[in-house]
Amino acid sequence: MDQQREEHGLNRCLEAIGLPKSTYYYRKNRSTEPSEEEQELMDHVREIIGEHPGYGYRRILPELEERTGQTINHKRLRRLLSEHELGLSRQVSGHSPSPVQEILGNAAGDLNLVAGLDPGPLEAFSTDFTELSYAGGNRKAYLMAVVDLESKYVPGWAVGPSANRKLAMRCWDQVRERMENLGEGLDEKIIHHDLDSVYTSYRWLRAILLDDEMHISYSENGAKGNPWIESLWGRTKAEVGSRITEASSLPALRTVFDERFRYYNQDRRHSSIGQIPPREHLGKTLDTPESEPQIAAVS
Repeated sequence: MDQQREEHGLNRCLEAIGLPKSTYYYRKNRSTEPSEEEQELMDHVREIIGEHPGYGYRRILPELEERTGQTINHKRLRRLLSEHELGLSRQVSGHSPSPVQEILGNAAGDLNLVAGLDPGPLEAFSTDFTELSYAGGNRKAYLMAVVDLESKYVPGWAVGPSANRKLAMRCWDQVRERMENLGEGLDEKIIHHDLDSVYTSYRWLRAILLDDEMHISYSENGAKGNPWIESLWGRTKAEVGSRITEASSLPALRTVFDERFRYYNQDRRHSSIGQIPPREHLGKTLDTPESEPQIAAVS
């Protein structure tokens, strides 16, 4: 452009290549070196694309805002994707697997740490998401809960509009708090779930493996390899299904599950632990108080 503008004029040159004058001046005056903020932003973008190679800017945007805690203009994101040659000319079928996918692929067949295991109380947990229909079946939400394999105790749950990392971490924060109240650490314990993208994400892995020093176990055949949480979903929907459907809002739905799991832990008898409630069972096996630790509802 600068080579031709003297001979042909700036306006004619811009018209020839279809470039707005504002864009020309922006790029001409812009520093050649990206700022520290932009570099950090692009690190997040590349991480998202590595985990979700089929995402365009519309799906990258909410992920990016969740990870950075910032409101990001979609035009800025599109510009960055273009400048860094990360637009959706990417082919989903030909993408290279992320480091996590490579590790899991290489370990296929050995990912399930709970198969054949006979854990003690609060030594191994199962989790997953389940979809909920509420407001007379006109709205959808998602529930994530964590259940102890041995005692059937549920130390954490959360309800939200999407089955994403944000909901998973809300649930897990409640698990951490309730386990602390029980006097139990999380290190060396096992969390078992499927290969959902949330449970293979860097945020989840960092929390479980690095922050809590736990072991992660994966079901390699979906729901069949995770019967503990499937059993919890079956019992829950059978016993409070009508209340779920009748809930008119997300806060009302959360109240349903707050009441449900407090009852489930404190009062509901379970045949596998001698027809007593999970908290009573834990009180006998762990020598902990039998009253349920009170934790604020997870919104």
